[in-house]
Amino acid sequence: MIVYIVLLLVTTAAAALVVKPEILPVRGMNRQMFQNRLSLCAIFLLLSAVSAARYYVGNDYGRYEDHFYNIWNGYVVPTERGFNVLVKCLQTLFGEENYLFLFAFFAFVTVFFTLKALYTLSTSFVFSFYLFMAFGYYYQSLNTVRYYVAAAFALCAIPHLFRKNYGKFVLTVLLGALIHKSALVVLPVYFLANCRWKRWQTALLSVLAVSGLVFGDFYLKVILYLYPTYRDTIYLEGGTSYANIARCILVLLFCLSIYRDTIQDNKQLLFYFRLNVAALMLYLCGSFIPEVSRIGTYLTVTQVFLLPGAALRIPDKRKRTAAVIGITVFGAVYFAAFLYKAYGELVKLLPYRTWLF
Repeated sequence: MIVYIVLLLVTTAAAALVVKPEILPVRGMNRQMFQNRLSLCAIFLLLSAVSAARYYVGNDYGRYEDHFYNIWNGYVVPTERGFNVLVKCLQTLFGEENYLFLFAFFAFVTVFFTLKALYTLSTSFVFSFYLFMAFGYYYQSLNTVRYYVAAAFALCAIPHLFRKNYGKFVLTVLLGALIHKSALVVLPVYFLANCRWKRWQTALLSVLAVSGLVFGDFYLKVILYLYPTYRDTIYLEGGTSYANIARCILVLLFCLSIYRDTIQDNKQLLFYFRLNVAALMLYLCGSFIPEVSRIGTYLTVTQVFLLPGAALRIPDKRKRTAAVIGITVFGAVYFAAFLYKAYGELVKLLPYRTWLF
C-alpha cells in the first residue's frame, strides 16, 4: 500500500511542474518546456517501473503467463489475433519464456500512450493526472493488461475526433482493438457523444438504455454471438458497480449545478458530460452485460478531463476554489476506498510484490 501512496504523491508532484504549451508565451524550446519534458519522463519512468517490476500482482497475472506459454506453443487462446502475433514476435526476439519482459513491454506501452492522452486532452495536466491516479485507473492497469492498452489507444483517439480527423480516429481505435476488441465500442459511442443531441435523440437514447431492463436477455444473446468466449463463464452472472454509479451521479450533480456557466458552450466538455450520462445509464440498465465495467471505463475515464475542465471555468473565484478543493478531497477519499478494496480476492492488487527482491 505504501508503494501506491508514495507513487501517487511523487508523480503528482512531478505533474505539478508541467505547464501546457498553449499557456507558454514563447515558442520553441525554453526552460519551462525542458522542465515539462523532464517531469513527463520522470512520471513515465516511475509508473512504468512500478508496473514492470510487479510479480503476481493482479488476479490475471498467472492467466497471462498461461496465455504467453500457449501462444508460443501454438495452442488455442481466447486473446485477440493482434495481441497473439505481437507476443509471438516479442518471444522470438527476446526468448519464449521471458515473461517479465512481456509484462514490462505492455506496461511501457500503456503508460506512454496514457500520458500522451492526458497531456493532450487535459485543461490542467496535474489536476487530470491526479484524478487518473486517485480514481485507480493506473493501478487497475496492473490487473488487465490487454484492456488498458486498448483503453490508452481509445484516449489517444479522442483528439482526432475533436479535430474531425475521422480516419485517424478510426485507425487509432482499430489499433487498440487488435489488442482488445472491446475498444470497438468507442467507435459508435464516441461519435454519438460528439454530436449535438436534439431532444428527440436524447429521448430515443434514453428509451434504448432503459430497454436493457426489459430486453436484457435478448441483448445478452447478441453479445454472446459477437463474443462467444463469455459463454459458460462466471461473467454471465451479471452485476454492476455501485461505486461507479455513485461517482457518476455525483459528477452529474456537480456538472448540472454549473452547466450553464461552464459546460453548455464548450464542445469538449459536452462530449465528456454526455459520456458520463451514458456511463450512468449503462451501469443502471446494463447489469446483464458481461464485465460491464470494461465498457464503462471507456466512458468514465473521461471524468478526469470533465471535472478539472468544468471546475476551472467557474467564473466566481470562491466557487472555483471550493470546487477544486472539493474534487481533490473527493479523489483522496475515493483512492482510500480503492486501496481498501485492492486486497480483495477478485482484485489482488495488494499486497504489492516485485521480482527485484
